Amino acid sequence: MFSRPGAVKTSFSAEMQLLLQCCSDSLARNSVTPSITISDRAIDWNRFVSLVARHRLFPLVNRAFKQIKDVVPAAIQGEIAIQASKNLKRMMNLAGELKLLHRLFSAHDLEFISLKGPLMVQQVYGDYSYRQTRDLDILIEEQNIDRAISMLSGAGYLLKDEYFCRHPEKRALYMNRENHVRFRHPDKMIFIELHWAVSKYFTTIKTASLFKNSTEITVQGTLFRTCPLNDYFIILATHGIYHRYELLFWLYDIAHLMSLPAINPGEVLAHAGRLNCTTSVKVSMALSKSLFNLNIPAFELQKSDLTKREQFIHDQCMIAITGADSSNRAERSGDFLNTLRQGYAHQKYLVLMTDDWHSKKRVFLNMLIKPYVWENDRKIPKSNFIYLILTQLKWIKLAISFRSSQSHDR
Repeated sequence: MFSRPGAVKTSFSAEMQLLLQCCSDSLARNSVTPSITISDRAIDWNRFVSLVARHRLFPLVNRAFKQIKDVVPAAIQGEIAIQASKNLKRMMNLAGELKLLHRLFSAHDLEFISLKGPLMVQQVYGDYSYRQTRDLDILIEEQNIDRAISMLSGAGYLLKDEYFCRHPEKRALYMNRENHVRFRHPDKMIFIELHWAVSKYFTTIKTASLFKNSTEITVQGTLFRTCPLNDYFIILATHGIYHRYELLFWLYDIAHLMSLPAINPGEVLAHAGRLNCTTSVKVSMALSKSLFNLNIPAFELQKSDLTKREQFIHDQCMIAITGADSSNRAERSGDFLNTLRQGYAHQKYLVLMTDDWHSKKRVFLNMLIKPYVWENDRKIPKSNFIYLILTQLKWIKLAISFRSSQSHDR
């Protein structure tokens, strides 16, 4: 079902090659023996651990290294095992909190869909230990946002997005720009993202449709509402493409879904077409094949099969995954003109990653609405047009002063 990971890109660092081998071997469930080999090139083990941490793959690498522990330094094996154990405890805490939130929402007669997080891990992987998660994502219908904020605040959660609560008269603007608000519990140190949409750019993925098509699963005696796998494929692909898959564990989710018998590629692509998300799905499939060497006949999609626009998105994701542009970006960060060029390149990417004009229009709209917190003594204009102009000026002033301070520090 899967090819062996010998075709890993030789242009990648030895550490990245090893990490990709771990991913490929983990996906090859039918393999009797592990195929991971330590490259002839020396591995910088500290760099490797940092790479695993960056891509949030401690659970996966821990499982892979148990098969080749004789060739991995004991200290490195121990560190990765410790981090994987910490993640499992974190996942169990999040799962427990999700169960409490289920009771809280039920008591207030509020329906929600649990996105990603421990419930998705249980649904897709069948075991909390298989994946890292740092927060809880809750999807509600937009008309329930005020009730949900009040309910979570009453339960001890603190709203982190100040512009959302300090300027309620402009909330409609920000709800048009954003797709969630963030909460943190100061005692439990648990973060929640409360969503009214799964994306602020892929506008054709409607929350109402997700609720209508939702399914239910029982975990530890509690019945949760979640998304069917075809919907999850679209949600995860659009989320990963938006972030350019800069964290590899997002792409691993896609590859894992591709390997499940319940996923039909034709149905996924047809569903993506109906939602105007074909680019995200096709590029996600091609990246999975390229990086993890998947050889699933039904998903036989390569970069050469993509359109020119899709190939551009593919290449930008490859750059982000490998971190190839991070050092250059850091060197150029003090140059204001280069900052503008980077901003333009980012906006270009956002426009090209979406397939329908309404989503592209949202990209331009979101450029105008900045989540700026005005001073307490400043009167906010009633006119949204004037408010947006003044907020843009504040952002420009803030950016110039920040760049100036950076140059001064040098």
